[in-house]
Amino acid sequence: MKGNLLKGMVLLTAIAVGISCRHGRTEADLNAVDSTETTDSLDNDSTLYLEEEDEGLSLEEHATEAFGDFFFAFTHNSRFQAERIRFPLPVTDLDGTERTVRSGRQFRSEFRLPGNEYYTLLLGRREQMTVMQDDTLITDIVLQHIHLHQQTMVCYNFHRDNGHWYLIRRNSIPVAAELSSFFQFYERFTTDSLYQQESIATHLAFSMEAPDEDEADIEGTIDRDQWPVFRPEMPGEEFVNVDFGQDFPDPSRILMLQCGISNGMLDIFTFHREGDRWELIAYEN
Repeated sequence: MKGNLLKGMVLLTAIAVGISCRHGRTEADLNAVDSTETTDSLDNDSTLYLEEEDEGLSLEEHATEAFGDFFFAFTHNSRFQAERIRFPLPVTDLDGTERTVRSGRQFRSEFRLPGNEYYTLLLGRREQMTVMQDDTLITDIVLQHIHLHQQTMVCYNFHRDNGHWYLIRRNSIPVAAELSSFFQFYERFTTDSLYQQESIATHLAFSMEAPDEDEADIEGTIDRDQWPVFRPEMPGEEFVNVDFGQDFPDPSRILMLQCGISNGMLDIFTFHREGDRWELIAYEN
């Protein structure tokens, strides 16, 4: 039962925005592209501009693009990327300054995403995961490059037009007020090991998918002092979150899905606030 649930979560994530062990590609979706823009250098320390530039999205075969497939092509091919930015691109800086970016080269010189091997989905309730089953119903997605210490984020706004995704705006804004308390907690949680240990539930709900389908999944609780043994790598300081329109009806409960870019990794953390105190109350792998 648990195994099926976790497999379903991986599938939902991969369909919508995930880049699976094949970077969100299928044989039918992606075809090799011979890029002639060899002088348009790419940075290998950024998930937005990768070093290789050898594959693209076959637009002729697909009237409606899955966002994951589009985003893989967008980050791997500068020619495709330039075609999918609506120039002049409106940009709003954190101080409110408005300007425009007029070329792909200028865009690549200014904007970066952290080079993590994962991205996150912050959810207000578990049911929101079902929205991701068919991302063809979604017309707007925002990639949020979140800076925890500054409590700010750079937003890349993508819009689907006639089945095709385009970057239509980039703006820098403070994090949403409803998430500010969580981000303040989470920054300290990921940088202060003692505080992290104190912020784990005394008996942490724990589940792990069995490596063999014939075996039962592992479910139960672990003591707080066992957390360092099981703790996975977690995003800290800055990370990329995907906003597809989810809301947070109960600001005292946050689900954070950590999704691997180059593999099928999926970790689910459930955080709960009691009064002014946040705790990690459940972890699923």
